[in-house]
Amino acid sequence: MSERLKKGYLQWRCRRGTKELDVILIRFMDSHYEQMSDEELIEFDRLLDNQDTLLWDWFCGHLIPENENDKQLVHKINPKLADKV
Repeated sequence: MSERLKKGYLQWRCRRGTKELDVILIRFMDSHYEQMSDEELIEFDRLLDNQDTLLWDWFCGHLIPENENDKQLVHKINPKLADKV
């Protein structure tokens, strides 16, 4: 497993500019990391490349990600968006 996929590195990347995003992303990491495949971890790492405002809009359901992988991951992070995403 590459350094970029290690739990400590991804947890560090989950620390964002807002407490709300920190909570959402770190809780997701804590509850899903062990079950995620390398491919899912790569997608999660790529998702974290997005700006905080865009992530927040996705998690709140204000915007829908255009990328299908992002849609699936946003739904996994916030299952309440099932009808919107």
